[in-house]
Amino acid sequence: MPRSGKRKHDDDDDDDDDDDNLLDEDDRFGEPMFSQLPPEASQSVKPETESHRKNLDNLNIEAQEKHLVSISRLILFRGLEKEPIDRLKVTKDAGIAGKDNIGSAAFQEASRRLRNVFGFELNKIPKYMENQKGMPPRFKDRYYLQNDIGDTQQGHHSRAIHSVHQSSCIEKGFILLVNGLIFCKGESKSNSTRKILERDLYRYLHRVDDAIPEEPPVHGSTRFKARSQYCRGTQGEGLTPNVDTLLEQGVNWDYFIKEKATEDNCSSQNLDEGDILYSIGPRSAIEIGRRQIIVFCASILGEAPDPSMLREIEEDIEDGEEEIEDTYMEGPEDS
Repeated sequence: MPRSGKRKHDDDDDDDDDDDNLLDEDDRFGEPMFSQLPPEASQSVKPETESHRKNLDNLNIEAQEKHLVSISRLILFRGLEKEPIDRLKVTKDAGIAGKDNIGSAAFQEASRRLRNVFGFELNKIPKYMENQKGMPPRFKDRYYLQNDIGDTQQGHHSRAIHSVHQSSCIEKGFILLVNGLIFCKGESKSNSTRKILERDLYRYLHRVDDAIPEEPPVHGSTRFKARSQYCRGTQGEGLTPNVDTLLEQGVNWDYFIKEKATEDNCSSQNLDEGDILYSIGPRSAIEIGRRQIIVFCASILGEAPDPSMLREIEEDIEDGEEEIEDTYMEGPEDS
């Protein structure tokens, strides 16, 4: 993934036309992209327990391979569909019963295979998000399959993958835009999160593209019922995606967190019945990161990134890294 949007130009007048064309092509990608800056520091796979490793090693080769192939395939197929990977659920679905007492070792071994064969990493929610008050418990044992292959400064590998299908580019652009609106227009909370009302989010999206409805779908309407029927490759008008379905799919992919607005989590707003809040999800944190979102917003406004916001992120990251080190020194739980 590219780490910088700036490219040093070669002023050598002897460069041939092909080199000049290449520079011109790369320069078009000098503006902020989906994952151009380092994202949040994610947590790696939970360490295996000694007892689970011993039990797995005691199985014969055929039984070991059956379990490991099954869980590796499940993780790969679900991960490629952007499904969040729940460690306990995927272990159970792979046919590994709790009484087998091999789950943590099998999951760890599957993670190694995916890394060594495909260059994929299984990463967990960032520590700073895990510690946030009110973070739904369902996120604390979820993993996300990520492409960890090194990339050039201009992101040639990433562009080669995601530019194959136009829908993939549109999805990523929409996800970055929504995260930018959440971060820049959302209400800041005491636990370092920012949240935006769904009706406000639609209003801002409509200002960006008037083909997007100005209001969210009414509960119980045909439009509301259809929002869960996302089909990749379908679009609204022109290049405008179906925002209703893509927003809901973004929630399913964990790019966004969706919750009911209450007096407790949205006390400064006059709430209507059925109001919904959106905030940045774990997958956005580990694939995009708040630094990228801040730079994206600043670039649109033609301003420099806010140093105080960047400093706040660095403090969160430092605190999270210290806690991760302490956790791994304590050793794994037997689960």
